[in-house]
Amino acid sequence: MNAPFVASFSSRGPQSISPNILKPDIAAPGLSILAAYSQLASVTGYYDDNRFVKYNIISGTSMACPHVAASAAYVKSFHPHWSPAAIKSALITTATPMKIKGWDAELGSGSGQVNPTKALQPGLVYNLSNSDYIRFLCKEGYNGTTIRLLTGGKKLYNCSAFPPAVGIDGLNYPSFHLQLQNRNSTISAVFHRTVTNVATGGRSTYRAKVIGLAKSLDVKVVPRTLSFDQQQQKRSFKVMVRGRFAKENDQILSGWLEWSDSKHRVRSPILLYRSKY
Repeated sequence: MNAPFVASFSSRGPQSISPNILKPDIAAPGLSILAAYSQLASVTGYYDDNRFVKYNIISGTSMACPHVAASAAYVKSFHPHWSPAAIKSALITTATPMKIKGWDAELGSGSGQVNPTKALQPGLVYNLSNSDYIRFLCKEGYNGTTIRLLTGGKKLYNCSAFPPAVGIDGLNYPSFHLQLQNRNSTISAVFHRTVTNVATGGRSTYRAKVIGLAKSLDVKVVPRTLSFDQQQQKRSFKVMVRGRFAKENDQILSGWLEWSDSKHRVRSPILLYRSKY
């Protein structure tokens, strides 16, 4: 059997809440997993089933999620000062691409199968602060009252007090995603990103490479080279995507942006989607 692949019953994107944020982010083992099982329920869950076991073979999100949660905890144990966003970025940009890719491409698997050992040394991370999330929510149409429902506490945020989020998605995310509102629209999007150098040794130079996108798209990365002198140094760039769907029946165009310094490969999926009708 060729693996990894995404099971047929696994949920796919695109998502509709924040249409320019790619979901899912990542894939993890979730098919026929030997797992601890509650003896309060029978093997099948049926009332006339009298079989009770300590372990069972289970499939589903409830099996994949613990793999990712444990991977995040594993990375955190080596990098206790990293933020949740930095850990998430490390897991996404070091994932193993799916060997078998369906028509849904990264809408089924995100960046690929989680690889926790590689995530320990991602080279660069796409980090986020609390204010970055607030700016994103403001761009999405939330106000002080609705933001407070998400953040908790008594603090009331005023969107006018924050610089507006920039780019088509407004978030420093480790993937690039655009959903066309009109399937006949041409593609025109700008993504703004900032990466932080977390590699040991500090000094490094990364070069950008775009992989796998259709020839009907023009993708520019500005600048195409990022140089760092020390750890925790930040560098910003933007990705400009323009073009069209060349084939009438195509719904997805996908590829990758890779930053490489010969030691690290920081890979982010690029996915453009339009509805069938």
